[in-house]
Amino acid sequence: MTITDHFSGKLSELDRQVVSYVPAGGNWRNLPIDFPSKRVKQIREGSTNGGGSRSTYYGRLAWDKPSYTINTYINRPGNGCFIHPEASRLITVREAARLQSFPDDVRFQGSMRARCKQVGNAVPPLLARAIGSTIPAGNVVDLFAGAGGFGLGLEMAGHDVLLSSDFDRSCIDTLETYAKGDVVLADMNRPTELKHLLERTRSATGELDLLVGGPPCQGFSTAGPCRIQDPRNRLVLAFLQFIEEVRPKRVLMENVVALRWRGGVFLTEFEKTLSELGYSVQTRILHAEGYGVPQLRRRLIVQAVRGEEPVWPVPTHQIRNPAFMKDQPGGSGPIATNTVRDAISDLPFSESRSLNQGTDYATEATSSLQMELRCRSNASPSGTCAAP
Repeated sequence: MTITDHFSGKLSELDRQVVSYVPAGGNWRNLPIDFPSKRVKQIREGSTNGGGSRSTYYGRLAWDKPSYTINTYINRPGNGCFIHPEASRLITVREAARLQSFPDDVRFQGSMRARCKQVGNAVPPLLARAIGSTIPAGNVVDLFAGAGGFGLGLEMAGHDVLLSSDFDRSCIDTLETYAKGDVVLADMNRPTELKHLLERTRSATGELDLLVGGPPCQGFSTAGPCRIQDPRNRLVLAFLQFIEEVRPKRVLMENVVALRWRGGVFLTEFEKTLSELGYSVQTRILHAEGYGVPQLRRRLIVQAVRGEEPVWPVPTHQIRNPAFMKDQPGGSGPIATNTVRDAISDLPFSESRSLNQGTDYATEATSSLQMELRCRSNASPSGTCAAP
């Protein structure tokens, strides 16, 4: 199988200078004190004045560590740690997708910016698989699906995703290339579209076992300004309305950790209303690297169940930042954390000429993670699959 999306963001001349200075594992602190960039100067001044270290900005990945959080700005060096560990370029969309644990047969659609957003906003499929493995297999509806990471991980765990929905046309185009169930374009902030989505859900599922969703988090995320009036924040309540109408057996909501404090009013209302509807509700912060994802990514998960207490997956892999474990169930796992090398070392050193150009692997798979991501690893609840 050839791979696509092995294409990175274009670098300006100043960006190329950044790449030449920053070593593996380094960041903006490795740039000369007189580096001719207003942004770098602002970061340096902010750090000096106690505004945070911004330790991932202008960062270069290290082969033998997991990546830092993959966000939607993988096509820019100044918004995270997205410089390839060795090559003089940024990571490609495919490399970022690997770090998010997407299988290689998921081929993203849309513009470069659209694909960066799909990858950066996704729930890592391996994290979703771990959660899904603790839940009795059943039918699923995936709202705010994006590129489908949550639903894909649940399918790996043996669930049946009957319907996926998003308001973004490029996400829908991606889902239509591989999703097994219905794919519906809908904006849940629009009452008529919400009603149509409810009708499609009832038609597709009958009694719904599991409703999942990750309402947009931009108003709460620490990656940007906190705008409590951001209209996208109201989608948390639209999700709640959907639950009230459909009454699934179980609900999973995924969001940024900052929802706990920046969006506390929304989270409190969400949890309170679910309890009033008869659900047992628990909220946890899970570390993605604890479940095999080669990335330091913490996500807030709300789980609500009718008739029983929620069950949480125990980490299988080591957690690199125990100081931030919060309420992570089960502590740190015994297996070594997957690294950048484990994720992408079999991909070509040179990028493709375009997003859609196919390219061959550079080497045979050199890690169990690479073997898994080269195939559609949904053959069994354990996620195992044969070597390619």
